[in-house]
Amino acid sequence: MFSKSMRNVFRQGLDCTKVLNVICKRHLYEPAAIGLDKYEFFRNKLTNQFSEADSQTFRERMDTFADPDSTSLIFTEDLKQIIHMIGNTEADLTLVEKMMKKYNKQNKGLRFGNFTFGPVVMRMYYHLNKPDIALKVYNDPEMDGFFDQLSSYQVLMDLLFVNGMFDQILDVYKSIQEKQLQIAKFPKGVMMLVFAACYKLNTSESFQYACKLWKEQQEAGHNPIRKTITFFAANAINQNSPHIAIEVITSVRNQSYVTLRNLKVMALCDLGRIVDALPLLRSILSSDIPMSSGTIVKQNYCRDVINLVQSAAEKLNDKEILLELERIISQLEELNLVTETTLDNLLCSQVKLVDRTEFASRNPMVAASYQSDSRPYKKREFRRPGITDLL
Repeated sequence: MFSKSMRNVFRQGLDCTKVLNVICKRHLYEPAAIGLDKYEFFRNKLTNQFSEADSQTFRERMDTFADPDSTSLIFTEDLKQIIHMIGNTEADLTLVEKMMKKYNKQNKGLRFGNFTFGPVVMRMYYHLNKPDIALKVYNDPEMDGFFDQLSSYQVLMDLLFVNGMFDQILDVYKSIQEKQLQIAKFPKGVMMLVFAACYKLNTSESFQYACKLWKEQQEAGHNPIRKTITFFAANAINQNSPHIAIEVITSVRNQSYVTLRNLKVMALCDLGRIVDALPLLRSILSSDIPMSSGTIVKQNYCRDVINLVQSAAEKLNDKEILLELERIISQLEELNLVTETTLDNLLCSQVKLVDRTEFASRNPMVAASYQSDSRPYKKREFRRPGITDLL
């Protein structure tokens, strides 16, 4: 097994990356996958339609209408306009909050329009990078029911992830459970963010919470997406539970994914089973993966994982294993199958968006039942292997 000092090396690597996450604003979803491109498209469109003078006049009028003592109503179009017009100023942020609260109050019990504001508002806060305000508004009793959509939770939680607010992600998920909404008990996109938060927190408490959630999902017959599985497996390795990582990884049908293979090698080395890790390292020397598009995906291992395998082998002090490992690594290097990308970067790579028509042709029933709030100028669909209902 890895020595305590070796485990610290791995953890320090993750901690360094965590600092970079905050500085570089890493997103688990690319902007298009959470509809941020939709928001920015309509924001730019509105900017081109209204002069600065017209925008200021509108703000002043809305400020009067939003007053609790005013008998004027806040209409759907009013709120739509301010959400796409708002600037990063305290006055604008206060105005939009006042308008949302009045709109939500006047529509209690009877909604005249069918526009869903929750996800769009969260995209607004995401665009402005205001996680604290987004969280405050989400938790405000006056906004009850306003954000009860999976898309709203997902955008908010990704915004929190971007800003390193991992504890708050777990708080949001707990609040979703308490609301007992008529939605899936374990929504795939939300669960991915929850397990990502547990992985980033990397504490015994967060790991135990992840284990509890995993067990609940298994008992309910829920199949987590691959990204959720890799976060849980990495968390288990960090928390001295490589045996759990091995079992979790085995639950994935297709074992050829880069993240899974890197994690499995690490877990095996951690268990002192380096001999079992060698065939995995050797297996990619002649195994490119053909994709449906006709392109070939090169399989590889992360440099930090290779370094850890070498350290584990040196600790065993078995000359035969060391020689074989040296030969394998030399071949991997010659074929450019060792990447400088860290395992943490690989785990936190963005969920991307692909064309809906390609997805629909492969999954007609799923695509037909898929609904999205406030669709933009073009119908789109999210897809990553195993993800069929992110939003």
